[in-house]
Amino acid sequence: MKKLILFLLVLLTMTACGSKTGKAIDSADSLATDSVIVSDGSFVPTRSDYIFRSEVRTITEDDEVRWDTIVVYLTDTRGQTTKLYSQALPLDTVNWNKGSIGEITEDDWNFDGIPDLQVCTGPMNGFGNYTYDVWLWDDQTHYFMPLDDVSGIFDPYVDTDNKCIVSTWRLDDEVEIVRYKWKDGKLVESDFESMSYSDLAED
Repeated sequence: MKKLILFLLVLLTMTACGSKTGKAIDSADSLATDSVIVSDGSFVPTRSDYIFRSEVRTITEDDEVRWDTIVVYLTDTRGQTTKLYSQALPLDTVNWNKGSIGEITEDDWNFDGIPDLQVCTGPMNGFGNYTYDVWLWDDQTHYFMPLDDVSGIFDPYVDTDNKCIVSTWRLDDEVEIVRYKWKDGKLVESDFESMSYSDLAED
C-alpha cells in the first residue's frame, strides 16, 4: 500500500511540474508567438544545425477568412522540429495576392557574421511595402530570439557595407527611405530621405 501511495505521489509531481524530456513544448496549432525549448543538456545546437520551411495556414470562420498564420518549422540535425509562429498581413487576405507571404530569407541583421532568420508576413498596401518577422541567432541560448519593433521596417535591405538596415516605403508617387543602425542592442533610425517614385525609376 505504501508503495502504491509513493508511486501516485511521484506521478502527480511529474504531472504538475511537467515532463523534462528535452523535446520542444509544442503549442500545437495555437497562435503562439514562438516555441519554448527545454534542453536536456546533451545537444547544444549551432546555427548551421538548422534547416527551415514554412507553411501558410488560412483560418476561416463562418466561411470568411479571419487571418492567415505562418508556421516556420526549424529542424535540427537530430531530426527534431520546433515551430515559430507569425501573423500574416493583412488580416483578411482573401482578395490579396499572397505572393511572398511565408517566404524565408536568411540575412545577417545584426552583422555578427551569423545568418539570422526572417519570414515575410505580407504587403501593407497595393504598392507592396512587405513586412517581416525577424529572429536573431543567439550564441548564448543557441537559439533564435525574436527581434522586436520591426513592423515599421518595410521591404528591408541588409546593407552589409554600411552595417545598416534600409527600409523603403512607397505610397503612390512618394517613396520614403529610412536607414536603421544598431545602438545599445536596438535598431534606431539613423537617416531619412523622401523622393518621388518617378524620379527614382529614372535613375
